[in-house]
Amino acid sequence: MTEASFLVRIWGARGSLPGPAAANCRFGSETPCVEMRCGGRVLVFDAGSGIEGLSARLREEEVQDLDLFFSHCHFDHIIGFPFLRTLYEADATVRIHAGHFEDATTCLEMVERFMRPPYFPITPSYFCARIDYRDFRPPATLTPHDGIAIETVRLNHPNGCVGYRVNYAGRAVCYMTDTEHTPGRPDENLLAAIRGADVMIYDCTYTDAEFGHYVGYGHSTWEEGVRLCEAAGVKRLVLFHHRLGRDDHDLARIEAEAQARFPGAVVGRTGLEVAL
Repeated sequence: MTEASFLVRIWGARGSLPGPAAANCRFGSETPCVEMRCGGRVLVFDAGSGIEGLSARLREEEVQDLDLFFSHCHFDHIIGFPFLRTLYEADATVRIHAGHFEDATTCLEMVERFMRPPYFPITPSYFCARIDYRDFRPPATLTPHDGIAIETVRLNHPNGCVGYRVNYAGRAVCYMTDTEHTPGRPDENLLAAIRGADVMIYDCTYTDAEFGHYVGYGHSTWEEGVRLCEAAGVKRLVLFHHRLGRDDHDLARIEAEAQARFPGAVVGRTGLEVAL
């Protein structure tokens, strides 16, 4: 990988719960986890059950330094966090970023509340790596490393959520999950955040036909994702956070419909790689 290379890899794209593996061989059954490689830097977005596969890859490659960004702390986005092996390696450094809280909660407090008995037997005191908990508030711009600028935006989701735009080497990838749109009225802050991006990973839990039954749940549709991409000049759309009950057959059908409307669309799946 060259210094200017920018790679996006999906380790989990489902929402709410992992899907039954037998019915989800093609698109995967894991919940949200997205890896971005900016040159030699490793950025991880969310720590759903998909992080186990990433964890194994990081160990194989002997990666000892990474940044983890939480969109929010609902279970499907953090359930794999205690299984990130890098956290238990004495020579490793992990910076953990969170800014979705609607109160005075800190990133450290979130982790301590999640990893404690009786809900989990291992607490953060078991971590051996150097852990740096970093709090922020959108619309802060984060600069975790030279040459990487990450713009943040507040999303419309219960208990708060943050979207990220990662800018590196003249290219941009947006991670925008979980968020609910208002039909006929695009989110101007989100539009500004994604404008001209190369790729947007977007909350496509529902279809427009389903959406009316789930107002207030905090999720969007693949059709809204297409509308946003068209309005903001985004080149590629990755459909993400698949609804409970969607299987390979359902997602293949949705992918075909999305590509007929917007050729740059693809359904997010475990193992999907996008090289910029």
